Amino acid sequence: MKQDRTDTGVASITSARLSHTDDIALRQRRYVMTQSLRVLCVVLATALPVPLAWKGVLMFGAVALPWFGVVMANAGPTVSRRHRRAATPAPVAAEPVRLAIEPGRVIDAER
Repeated sequence: MKQDRTDTGVASITSARLSHTDDIALRQRRYVMTQSLRVLCVVLATALPVPLAWKGVLMFGAVALPWFGVVMANAGPTVSRRHRRAATPAPVAAEPVRLAIEPGRVIDAER
């Protein structure tokens, strides 16, 4: 059975936040997406032959999205909802690995 690369089978019982680098990357992606949507609103408002009311809605989106993008980008650290799971035990392997030590052998950290 093939497992998903992100599914390690380990139970996660923490609400730890993303690393700083991952959090910054996530916020940058959100900001770029909102700005791309803003550009799309401006282009559609100027290029589409739609009634004036629809052009007003698109221009309102073009004006409101920069504010929304900045607020979302500066909202602070985010908790990843994608990786949070309920505390469930990890699946048990069929047979655990067992290592044998020869009789009479002493394992000493000082050697």
